[in-house]
Amino acid sequence: MRELPKDIDADVVIEISKLLDDSPLFVPVRVHELAARVRQRVKTGLPDLSIEELIVEMASVRQLAMAFDLPGSENVVQIPVRYRR
Repeated sequence: MRELPKDIDADVVIEISKLLDDSPLFVPVRVHELAARVRQRVKTGLPDLSIEELIVEMASVRQLAMAFDLPGSENVVQIPVRYRR
């Protein structure tokens, strides 16, 4: 992974890494939803866009599928929720 800019919070990177590692491989990573979960767990001054960019970069390195869902959007295909067995 590349060196992080000084304005990126290392705690955010660590939390994203944990959440992506816990993500099932065959279910797309919901970028906006994951950013909201990171925001709830880590106190940071980073804007949502920066968190989402980090998620996209880290998920693509792991070759995970991603869904760019926006809350309240009617024009996106709903992704079924799958639970681990």
